[in-house]
Amino acid sequence: MIGKVILQKDETDCAVACISSVARHYGKRISLKRIRSLAQTDRSGTLGLGLVKTAAKLGFNCRAVFSDKKEIADGISYPFIAHTKKTSTEHYIVANKFDKKSGLVEIMDPAYGNDTIKIVEFQKLWTGYFFMLSPTEQFADLENSKNDLFRFFSLLKPHKKICIQVFIASLILSVFGILAAFYFRFLIDEVLGAGLEKTLTVFSIGFFGVICFQALLMFARNQLLIFMGHKIDTTLMVSYFTHVVKLPMSFFAKRKTGEILSRMYDSSRIRNLISSTALSIIMDSVMIVFGGGILFLFGSKLLFISIASVLIGALIVFLFVKPYRRKIKLRAIAEAERQSCMVEMVNGIETVKSIAAEEQALDRAEFSIVNAARKNIDIRSMENLQNSVQYFVEKCGMLAIYWIGSINILKGTMSLGQLISFIILSGYFLGPLFRLLTLQPNLQEAKTSAERLAEILDQQTEDETENTEKLNLDNIEGNIEFKDVSFCYGSREETLKNINLKIKAGSKVAFVGESGSGKSTVAKLLMKFHKADKGEILIDGQNIDDYKTDAIRNKIGYVPQEILLFSGSIADNIRMANPNVSMQKLFMASIMAKADKFIRRIPERYATIVGERGATLSGGERQRIAIARVILKNPGMFILDEGTSGLDNETEQSVMRNLNMLFENKTSITISHKLSTVEHCDKIFVFDKGKIIEEGTHSELINKAGKYYDLWNIQNTGVAA
Repeated sequence: MIGKVILQKDETDCAVACISSVARHYGKRISLKRIRSLAQTDRSGTLGLGLVKTAAKLGFNCRAVFSDKKEIADGISYPFIAHTKKTSTEHYIVANKFDKKSGLVEIMDPAYGNDTIKIVEFQKLWTGYFFMLSPTEQFADLENSKNDLFRFFSLLKPHKKICIQVFIASLILSVFGILAAFYFRFLIDEVLGAGLEKTLTVFSIGFFGVICFQALLMFARNQLLIFMGHKIDTTLMVSYFTHVVKLPMSFFAKRKTGEILSRMYDSSRIRNLISSTALSIIMDSVMIVFGGGILFLFGSKLLFISIASVLIGALIVFLFVKPYRRKIKLRAIAEAERQSCMVEMVNGIETVKSIAAEEQALDRAEFSIVNAARKNIDIRSMENLQNSVQYFVEKCGMLAIYWIGSINILKGTMSLGQLISFIILSGYFLGPLFRLLTLQPNLQEAKTSAERLAEILDQQTEDETENTEKLNLDNIEGNIEFKDVSFCYGSREETLKNINLKIKAGSKVAFVGESGSGKSTVAKLLMKFHKADKGEILIDGQNIDDYKTDAIRNKIGYVPQEILLFSGSIADNIRMANPNVSMQKLFMASIMAKADKFIRRIPERYATIVGERGATLSGGERQRIAIARVILKNPGMFILDEGTSGLDNETEQSVMRNLNMLFENKTSITISHKLSTVEHCDKIFVFDKGKIIEEGTHSELINKAGKYYDLWNIQNTGVAA
């Protein structure tokens, strides 16, 4: 039993591709993007529990089974999904058949396709876990996913006028080309045969004029195509990037930067298909009808030779379809991995150099570059092979036409002019046909690109998830309440577990605890970067989901752990949220954030270009600029997530005093590992493993002699109590 090959789009998609392959086995086409959305696949892939839940959502009865002896019992239903592990890499594959007699197992590996390996080799990779999927009635009612390529043809609508002009120009050029065939027939059979020199001169001058007109018309048509291609390319790339920017933070948590960026380049393949290939298909189809019809009227037996060569060419294309599809998807995966590797390497260059790991980093980069190049060579080699075979068939067909046509001339059943005319016209019949046949690689590439681009474009933006009835937040008092809130990233273990907390308006509170305890996640839920899986979050007595996302973010000032500054001046970065603010207010915000002092030491001061990601500034300087940015925003509530971790104690205390003064009657949340930063807060919440285990003032928590007390002793004495 040969399994349906569904290749993963990147290394995190193996479980998703396996589910899609099993669904195809049972007669349903379910796209990877649809399954990935249900599985909540993140950068680490999909857990077994996520696989089971996703299969159930699709209408499968899915059972997770463990075989400690790594054996498959007789009578088990195929296909099933097996969990494998090679070195430290976990992977899912589809097992289509175990043949104990031959000792072989047929598998579908989403990384490269179908394969047959020895059972012993399979058992070495297999962890013993496998998933049995059987369809239910719900699965039978499931709708097939549609082809993503057709949706992009709507980009032609704004350019209807240009399309019509290009079509008419192409039609005129084709008519002139066909007339040329009759010109040569008339020239050879009538003019040259009768020795009509004056007629020859008149016709030649007239035909020269036709050639000039053809050249000008071809130039105009190609300019229109260039203009339309530019417009489509720009529209597609801008709409894609606009869509990406408006996607929720949960999307970026699941995707690598390089993977997102690599899909922008897929737009060029789609643009090429829409702007030139689509019109070429239409024109070639028209030419096939015209050329074929005229050849048919000739009544020559040579037409059968032309048709035979076309049928052979079509068979060649059919044989190359599946290999092309597989290789194109493998190349897309390799290119995304290369892009991700390059982005990671450049962004992490300081870390690479600090641990003297240039060689290891270069080895990894070289592998990704070479791998992508090899995948591209594979496609080009296959394309070259197909084109060469088709060229051979086409030229053999033409040779047969010359050969048999010449025999007909010798027999007197055909004139030389008729043969020349037929050869020219057959070019207008065979040429378009073979061009259509050789479009297969472009169509396959465009189809894969469309799938990759559509996967992102089909993700709902933050605006699309909200209805018009969402509330604005004109003013925020700052009453915050969490009721039994739980949250997990993707299908992984819960980061927050039944969180209950209350924050009074105007109070200063702090979240403390070890790394990974869930402190920052609470802040991200308040910023609506993510949505709680269970429970309720209230702001001023109203469910946070009832408010517009922009309304929340406009009223809450947030300084995250990782400060990112954009390439531009210091002033541009500070006033980013309020671009029309006066320089006087900008200076005051910088002074309160203790940024003005170091800025004025720089020659260009506020006009200083910070470089990409603020690379020319230290971590503490970036934090102070970020704090100044929030002060300038003047929010109704303030969240500081390790926002002063890069400051010395004196500067930190000064910044905190200024913030407390500025936000005296406003709710503020400080998240910090340094307990000295938060000891004067009205209330401190202590987090541990996703739960709040203690709460109270500094003195109350010290008297409890619990987790907070231990952390305080470690930071102040270096010894746990």
